[in-house]
Amino acid sequence: MKKMKLSQFAVIQSGLVLNRREAHHIEETEKVYNRINLRSLNEYGKIDHKELDSFPADSIINEVFLTQPNDIIVKLFAPICPTLITEADKGLVIPSQVAVIRINNDLVLPEYLCYYLSLSNVSDLMLSIEGWRSQRTIKIGTFTQLEIPIPPIDKQKLIAKIVKTNLKINQLYSELIEQENKLANLKIQNFIGGKL
Repeated sequence: MKKMKLSQFAVIQSGLVLNRREAHHIEETEKVYNRINLRSLNEYGKIDHKELDSFPADSIINEVFLTQPNDIIVKLFAPICPTLITEADKGLVIPSQVAVIRINNDLVLPEYLCYYLSLSNVSDLMLSIEGWRSQRTIKIGTFTQLEIPIPPIDKQKLIAKIVKTNLKINQLYSELIEQENKLANLKIQNFIGGKL
């Protein structure tokens, strides 16, 4: 199967250094944005909008530092938690603790690349390149040199469909387990005389 370095079909850059653009007083604020933080990147590869922070900017932020549909956001340390940006996630400020990957050709689907980057052996490979440092940080250069297997587009579409279905099933199971735990705790509380 054909392999390509990530830099051959995508642009990778780190996010905005926030303290350089943050307004410290209301009168300095040009615009208030929502910004990504590490809590907002959930285990299902989605942005949790309830966890976003507001960011008062002292001027309009360049669009390269704002999320766009089909961007892939990754943490710059392991686990990288790749997150595919949807239309609903558009316009969020990308902070410097994460990087954004933007595919610039039609050989690779963003959904496929996001799945591939989520594999544990990919994180392990990047950490081994970095020398297994204790802080587990990963440089942008390590991402750019990562070789990605490129199956035909029809296979990428099939992989993306399987991954989407599997993530939805996992999310539903997680929600079901959470509801079952709440029900069990409620029953136990009733047996011992009400609320604890």
